[in-house]
Amino acid sequence: MERSLSKRMLKLFFSMLYISAFTFGGGFVIVTFMKRRFVDELHWLDEQEMLDMTALAQSSPGAIAVNAAILVGWKIGNLPGMLVAVLGTVIPPMVILSIISLFYQAFAANTLVAMVLKGMSCGVAAVILDVSVSMGEKIVRAGQGIHLLVMAAAFVATFFLRINVMWIILCAALIGIVMAIWERMQLFLSFLQIGLLSIGGGYAAIPLIQEQTVLLRGWLTAEQFMDLATIAEMTPGPIGINGATFVGLKVAGLPGAIMATLGFILPSIVIVSFLALIYRRYRALPMLQSVLSSLRPAVIALIAAAGINMLLQVTFGGRANILPATIRWADVILFIVSFIILRNKRLSPILVMAMCGAAGLLLGLAGIPF
Repeated sequence: MERSLSKRMLKLFFSMLYISAFTFGGGFVIVTFMKRRFVDELHWLDEQEMLDMTALAQSSPGAIAVNAAILVGWKIGNLPGMLVAVLGTVIPPMVILSIISLFYQAFAANTLVAMVLKGMSCGVAAVILDVSVSMGEKIVRAGQGIHLLVMAAAFVATFFLRINVMWIILCAALIGIVMAIWERMQLFLSFLQIGLLSIGGGYAAIPLIQEQTVLLRGWLTAEQFMDLATIAEMTPGPIGINGATFVGLKVAGLPGAIMATLGFILPSIVIVSFLALIYRRYRALPMLQSVLSSLRPAVIALIAAAGINMLLQVTFGGRANILPATIRWADVILFIVSFIILRNKRLSPILVMAMCGAAGLLLGLAGIPF
C-alpha cells in the first residue's frame, strides 16, 4: 500500500513538474494541461471535478495554477498530495527565473564594477583618508539612517573609545543580519498581501506587484518592472510566482526569492485548502452544486476570452489593431492548423506548442512576417 502511494506521489510530482515547465501564458494554460493529464490520461479526476476545481481556483486569491495544484493535490493524495503538487508547480518557474535573473544580475554587476573601476582610476594616488571620505559621501547620499548611525557609532567606538575592531565588526555584522532578516520579512509580507488580493490569476497580480515593488518599497525602477513583467509572461509557470522569484532575487538573492514565493502562495495554500476540504465534505449539497454549476460556464467563458485575447494579440497585435491591413496571415494559418489538430488528432498540447515554435522559427528564418 505504501509503495503504491509513493508511486502515486512521484507520478503526481513529475506530472506537475512537467506541466509547469511547459506552461506559457498564465494559469488557464496549466489548467488545460492538468485536465489532459489527470482527467483524460490518468483518470484520477472526472471532467466535472476538474471544472469545479478550476472554478474554485479562479475564485480564490493567488495564482490560478497554484490554486489548481492545491485542489488536485488534496483530491489525489490529501495533505502530502497537496504539498507534492505545489512543489512540482513552483520549482520550474523558480529555477528558470533564477537562471535568468542570474544573468540579469551579472550584467548589472558588470556595469557597476565598470563604473567603480573607472572612478577608482581617477584616484589611484589618493590617500586612505580621501578614500574613506569618498565612501562616506556615498553612504550619506544614500540617506539610510541606520547606515549613518552605524558609521558614526563605529567611528566613535574605534577613535575615541578604543574598542577592539573585532567587536565593532561583529556588532555591525549583527545589525546587517537583523536588517537582512527584516528585509526578507518585508518581502514575505509584501507578497503575502499580493497573494491575498490577486483574485483572478497572475495578470491581477501585476499591478499589485508594481505598487509594492516600485511605488511603496522602491525595490525596482519602472524600467526594471517592465523587464519583470515581460520575463514573467514569457517564461513558464504562474506569472505571480515568476514575479515573486524575480523580485526576491533582485532584493535579497535566493533567500529573498524563497520568502517572496512563500508569501505569495501562503494565502492560496490556506484558503484553497479550506475550500478543498469544504468541497470534498459538502460536494453533494444542493446549494454548493448550484453555486458550482453557475461557476462552470463562467470559468469556461473566462478561459475562452483569455484564448481569444491571446489570438488577437498574435494575429493583429492587439484588440485595438483589428484591421484588414494588420492581420498576420501566417499566424492565422498556424492557429487554424493547430486548432484542427487539437480537436481531431488529440495530440499533446505541449507537442502542438513545440511544433508551432518550430514553425515560427522556420518562418522567421525564411523572412516571412508572422
